[in-house]
Amino acid sequence: MDHFINLVLRVTSSFRSRLQILKMRLLGAQIGPNCRLERIQCPRNPWDISLATGVALDRDVVLLATGERTGSPRISIGPRTYINRWTMFDASCSIEVGADVMIGPGCYITDHDHGSQSGLLVRQQGLLGEPTRIGANVWVGANVTILKGVEIGANAVIAAGSVVTRTVAANQRVAGVPARPLPSPSSLSADR
Repeated sequence: MDHFINLVLRVTSSFRSRLQILKMRLLGAQIGPNCRLERIQCPRNPWDISLATGVALDRDVVLLATGERTGSPRISIGPRTYINRWTMFDASCSIEVGADVMIGPGCYITDHDHGSQSGLLVRQQGLLGEPTRIGANVWVGANVTILKGVEIGANAVIAAGSVVTRTVAANQRVAGVPARPLPSPSSLSADR
């Protein structure tokens, strides 16, 4: 009986995912083959979304793109990338995620912030944007915030709860608020 219930749940989930992909494609999103979308949200500008082959977006991932049409996607996610639940991409400029990236639950990734000129309401000020890029084979832990203009090199690891405010080199491990480099595992064993 359990096998039958699991089969029904998988078929239902697969059907919902295919319907969501069809809806997003009809609205202008570029979605490659073998993608899986679980109840994601795309509140505006679906034409600014590009998902490569085999991308998996878990429940309640938000893809928020803001601004006039430019002809190129503002949110671009590379092949075989997995994004866990409750993660938000907030793009007004450009957010690029490489291939084979793993992003934990509850993350916030943006490419902009608001102006903060004295004497003006924040809501009256424009967005200040810089592209944000995450390289291939990066692991982003749970509840990480990645801010505008950050570039994360290939094979980097971002520890859970970190706030990334500046570039992270390839193969680097970072943690903290703000995120700072951690010693490499090989240097720790050499100290003992």
